[in-house]
Amino acid sequence: MRAEQDEAATLLDGLNLDTLLGALTRGRGYDAALRDPPGRRSWSDVQPASINFLQLEQRIDRLARLLSINKGQPGASVAILAPLGPEAIVSVLASLRAGLSPLILPLGANELELLRLVEASGAVMALGVSRVGPERPLLTLRNLAMRAFSTRFVGGFGPDVPDGVAPLDTLMATAELHPLPGMPERPDLQVTDARSLGMPMRISERVLLGKALEISRALKPMTSSRIVTTLIGGDLAALASGPGMAMLTGVELLSLGLFNLGDLQACMEGGRNVHLVLPGTMEPALAHSRLAGHPALASVVFVQREPETRAYPAIDRPDLAIVDIEVSSAAEIAVVRRQLAS
Repeated sequence: MRAEQDEAATLLDGLNLDTLLGALTRGRGYDAALRDPPGRRSWSDVQPASINFLQLEQRIDRLARLLSINKGQPGASVAILAPLGPEAIVSVLASLRAGLSPLILPLGANELELLRLVEASGAVMALGVSRVGPERPLLTLRNLAMRAFSTRFVGGFGPDVPDGVAPLDTLMATAELHPLPGMPERPDLQVTDARSLGMPMRISERVLLGKALEISRALKPMTSSRIVTTLIGGDLAALASGPGMAMLTGVELLSLGLFNLGDLQACMEGGRNVHLVLPGTMEPALAHSRLAGHPALASVVFVQREPETRAYPAIDRPDLAIVDIEVSSAAEIAVVRRQLAS
């Protein structure tokens, strides 16, 4: 175990999400990095699309330049209200590149709960998407900005950006004209528990990548495979098993945004091996479904959140690698290899 820890420390030296993306852009720029689920339009009004590593790098750079215009103090907080899909991932990486600390707010919380989190983080900017099912995150963020004195800029992705919110898709088209701050110090990320809605907790990129490395070592994904995650939150478990592992391994990431069984099945088609990330409470449903025997399924990650009890029956496929992520808090998890593929 000690040897594994030492090797991991050596592998992570000098790495962050930006250096990983830079290497992927140089080596595999036209390979798909992020992909929307087929049914995305129905819950977001956005046409499903894929983004390659080169496009992802360009979007992150443009948004980082746009955020830098607002001249937030180094390490200032940026609140993000969006599912853990392309917009949230671009917002997190752009914030870090601009020397700002991103916080993904929990979807579904009411305005008073979100206001408490925004004020606790001291967010100077807020970014979100126009629609997630019946919810209108940008309207919520606009209302929060009127009540939280620290928040002075609200930007929105999507086709329906309300008055008083900056349309990011349009503004990013000319954002390369704005300079980035000179090599800002990499700030921490902020995470919060979507259930307890406790105060934001800080984690470093190294911690995030360290946990992503533990998961990827158990699953051993090939670059031709894909990660499909049903998690929408922004705590360490969701970040490490989704975007963290995808950036570390260069594997395509599909984030469902809103769970839909038809979308999940469609994401597993196409002939690629699939590494599926699910809440632990969904294990019985998967075990009972035909998806449990899908030939594309290569591994499953179950996120076990306290104080949930283990859900049974368990999935029974000895050819699958199965990993449990035991969540102690938004910023503390343990990666447990339940079963290695035979």
